[in-house]
Amino acid sequence: MFGAQLWLLLAALVVAWPASAAAQAVSADPHRESIDPSQQPWSAIGKLYNETGASCSGVVIARDKVLTAAHCVFNPRTQRFIAAEALHFLVGYRMGKSAAHARVAIYQIGTNFDPQRYDQTSDGDWAVLTLTERLPDGIVPMKFRAGLETAGTKVVMVGYPQDRAHAPTADSDCELRHNLSGGRLILHTCRGVNGYSGAPILVRTAADELQIAGIQVARIDNGETPLMLAVPAPSVAQADLAVFRARTDREPTTAAAATLAAVASKPMDAARPLSAPANDLATAALLAAIGAI
Repeated sequence: MFGAQLWLLLAALVVAWPASAAAQAVSADPHRESIDPSQQPWSAIGKLYNETGASCSGVVIARDKVLTAAHCVFNPRTQRFIAAEALHFLVGYRMGKSAAHARVAIYQIGTNFDPQRYDQTSDGDWAVLTLTERLPDGIVPMKFRAGLETAGTKVVMVGYPQDRAHAPTADSDCELRHNLSGGRLILHTCRGVNGYSGAPILVRTAADELQIAGIQVARIDNGETPLMLAVPAPSVAQADLAVFRARTDREPTTAAAATLAAVASKPMDAARPLSAPANDLATAALLAAIGAI
């Protein structure tokens, strides 16, 4: 029943969003580049819907795995996490059409994540969704970067902003800034708005391949130009390599396992608590201003 209601809602919303208005909105903002989700590598990007009617962005990381933000599977009204069967992931979604409509069998979030203490646990704001069925071969999963990137690295963020909810857009005019909490969080300058939560932060390799450096989770209001907060890919992989088995007996693909093992083997600086240590007042002040997107 929920699936039928979802598609009826999508159809109504798409009709209400004129194509010409969408094109004008994108062309007027250089940080909102229109992309074609039917083409690689953008075909791995998708849109997550939940029972609350809210939506987030996400990225395919294995044939049956999707990475997004943990707060996207939390219902703030009931103060409970949403049942996996109430989640829908639309791969390559654009204007009412998608390459695949995936259902979720189970998911795992960062072990320390607590939406009630977001400023203290935002480094656990990630979720890996295990799908009920493997995705078509034409959808190529994106790979993780096997380490933290340095400040100044150029990145691309791709997702579904709330004000253009039916077509993915990219911000390629942004870069990474400082690491926080011992490298378990990173700041970046991409222009995030509601709907971008769970969007991948991508780095282009020397081989011209886009790989996942992190996922967008929150905004830090810092005057006229807010900074964006992301969970870096190594934090997800190091948390627990078994996350990609998602409590099932299925093994991850060889490529996924090799990527994750490489990331997990990288040493990370000792994590610092997100509460205010005496020598880290600047970080504490920034984190106190966090507002989850």
